Amino acid sequence: MMQTPDLNLDDFLHYYQTAIAEKIVEMQYNLHPEFWKPYGSAGRCLSIRDAGYHLPFLSESIAANNPNIFGEYVRWVRKLFRGLNFPDHVMITTLESTRSVLETYLSGDQMKTVSRFILSGIQALGSEQEEEKSYILPGNPQYQLAREYHDHLIRGDKNTASRLILNAVENNVPIKEIYLNVFQISQYEVGRRWLASEITVAQEHFCSAATQMIMSQLYPYIFSGDRSGKNMVAASIGGELHEMGIRMVADFFEMDGWNTYYLGANTPMRSILDAAEHNKASLICLSIAMPYHGRLLKQCIDEIRDHPQGSNLKILVGGNAVIRRNGDYQAFGADGFAENAESAVDLANKLLNQ
Repeated sequence: MMQTPDLNLDDFLHYYQTAIAEKIVEMQYNLHPEFWKPYGSAGRCLSIRDAGYHLPFLSESIAANNPNIFGEYVRWVRKLFRGLNFPDHVMITTLESTRSVLETYLSGDQMKTVSRFILSGIQALGSEQEEEKSYILPGNPQYQLAREYHDHLIRGDKNTASRLILNAVENNVPIKEIYLNVFQISQYEVGRRWLASEITVAQEHFCSAATQMIMSQLYPYIFSGDRSGKNMVAASIGGELHEMGIRMVADFFEMDGWNTYYLGANTPMRSILDAAEHNKASLICLSIAMPYHGRLLKQCIDEIRDHPQGSNLKILVGGNAVIRRNGDYQAFGADGFAENAESAVDLANKLLNQ
């Protein structure tokens, strides 16, 4: 690997991600050989994969000039590593090795910037966070239903979980309430428990897939209302595979009478614009879950704005990555930010009525 002078910092970290990760792990293993020896060659491959994951978050944090993006990510990794019984020094050594490896290839000014953000990550490790409590709490108006639903999914019993939801709908529990206080809360709890190593990756994937299947069973109720004549397109940007949140947003718009065109996960930018134009949409809702897709979100919105029809479209953004930027929708060139599906519908109606 060699430095290419015509590459900026972001491109350098992207193009040489794997090579940088290999150097980082080589340095880690040389510093603590006895610690890593039991993990063998398979463990080394996983370590290279993990070291490679850190670089896009570092790059996005630098691009946004927001050290908190990388700091929060580092704290998240620490929780994950603790669930694997890794001591905290593993993450500290990773960050210090990252800095040492990059010093070999970057210019003085580039390295000065990188060092500042890596230091923010190391400092973040020194701030202990409170242990995350369960998201399924007695204050939830659908506490009992949410708890039973979640427990059945964790046990792999999607059929009973489905019957619970359908029975609740038949007993006049509002679908919006089921979405917000059962599906969403249960998914938050699934994520918390996976991070704490209380459930496996397979269980996490099963719960997500089962919930999406059960959501689809409610569509006869969702699509049966009066139409308002307003059209919207909803999608996740770039390589995003976290689609349940944006799918819930589209369903809430359907319940409000909109005609929705849900494009799902990993949607190319051009497809979003084509769908908006073809379906005469007045609104586009875009979501990103991973912080390193922030620039793709901005590029997508810029491309929409550059199109002749783009100036007439309202664009809302959301997702965990935007929430972690304190909802700064203007940084992406959007018209607004919504933290959840219900607020997205309210904001869209306000924007279009102005």
